[in-house]
Amino acid sequence: MRVLFVVGNLGDYQVPRYQALERLAQGRGHEVFLVEVFGKSGVYGFPQDRRAAFFDTHPANCVTLLKEASEGDGHTLRVAVRLLSVFRSFAPDVVVTLGYNTNYSIVLCILKALTRRFSLMYMSDSKADDGTRYAIKERVKRVLVSKFDAALVAGEKHRTYAESLGIPMERSRIGFDVIDVEYFSRMSREAVLDAPEIRMRFALPPRYVLCVSRFVARKNIDLLIAAFFQSGLHAVGVSLVLVGQGPCKDALLEQIDRLGLAKHVVILSSVPNQHMPGLYALADFIVLASQFDQWGLCVNEAFAAGTPAIVTHACGVANELVHDGVNGFIVEPGDESALAARITQLGNNSALRERFSANALTSVRRWTPALFASNTIELAESMIGSAGRTQEVA
Repeated sequence: MRVLFVVGNLGDYQVPRYQALERLAQGRGHEVFLVEVFGKSGVYGFPQDRRAAFFDTHPANCVTLLKEASEGDGHTLRVAVRLLSVFRSFAPDVVVTLGYNTNYSIVLCILKALTRRFSLMYMSDSKADDGTRYAIKERVKRVLVSKFDAALVAGEKHRTYAESLGIPMERSRIGFDVIDVEYFSRMSREAVLDAPEIRMRFALPPRYVLCVSRFVARKNIDLLIAAFFQSGLHAVGVSLVLVGQGPCKDALLEQIDRLGLAKHVVILSSVPNQHMPGLYALADFIVLASQFDQWGLCVNEAFAAGTPAIVTHACGVANELVHDGVNGFIVEPGDESALAARITQLGNNSALRERFSANALTSVRRWTPALFASNTIELAESMIGSAGRTQEVA
């Protein structure tokens, strides 16, 4: 079986997933070819160290189509021409691509319709409650998704949404939103041993609640700040550390000043990935107060560091990775009082934090690149027969 793996940009999160996929595929006698469409990230402004290290090894069966372009630049015609060249030389049996509505995934749909020589799988973490859904837009999505044969998604609620778009349950698997748990756990343990240096580097307080999020409206950072103030933890020496940036920053700074929290809230605009394990490891717990969030990879990272979480029901990790009263708390989005109560409860109970911490480490051990790889290959192998029949009919 020949598998073509197509992503917009191979960021740090994607590297361990692809490497696990490549190892498993080779172990089963399959061949994998990586296509990175754009050489620059349209999402992350800081260096992607794991991506750089990966390409420094000059991996075989790998190509970047547009090295100087980023994901937001378009270049659909150039992408189509270069993808077609890859197809002619590699001739895949199965193509795995990121998303179903990117310019390159649409090109892949067209190629599939024209050639009928490969099966097509998309990767996604969309779910039904990701904001307001519009009937017309959903119908357009169903038309697009009908061109795909399978889907690798984040969790069970994401499988349900994929089914509503036309992907049968037997043609979907979970495991898209995973991280290198072993790496984060190891780096977190090392960080604890070097805590004074890390605290000095980032001006971290002795105790803090952590939030890693973009500063946009739907992330509810303003509600988190208000709930933190209501919890009263700042009065007993606990601070709030916000890692992120975005258009809401000025409004958040005004809110912090208005509540008299300037000495109790630390904002770190950009922290390279290699330093994040230390921030997670030294935190009491993290909070993701989003109005909705497709998943919440910061929770995977926190759990790998043994740090519990408070999330909302509308976060993808809720009831998938985070289980209420087991390794964290789940609250309703927009409920400031409920969030404040849980922040108070977890902030004032060290025994509860320790129990949640141990359970967090246990919970996240499943959500690894190995899960991503095994479910991707399982889906791909299951489609080989149907792809072969399609070629015979053509």
